Amino acid sequence: MANVTLKLMTIFSTDVGLTQIDYSNVELLGDVIKQFINEHGQKIRKSFIDSQGNLETHVVILVNGRNYMFLEELNTKLKDGDEIVITPPLVGG
Repeated sequence: MANVTLKLMTIFSTDVGLTQIDYSNVELLGDVIKQFINEHGQKIRKSFIDSQGNLETHVVILVNGRNYMFLEELNTKLKDGDEIVITPPLVGG
């Protein structure tokens, strides 16, 4: 089990009113996301979860700077000190 930090960027931090949340005794990224949704689901529903209850496709989740889609997605194993960042996609020109 791991102790990790979840950092929220832009609209997610505005919706929740926090920029960082610490989670203890988690094993998988999915555990953190599930706890986050359970604790803050009503505040973030419009920007984080689609009408079927799934993560919005535009949500970017990084584990130690790496996109979770290129790891083991929500089955990514976590270790002590891991940093998870939730952000909308970054675009620019």
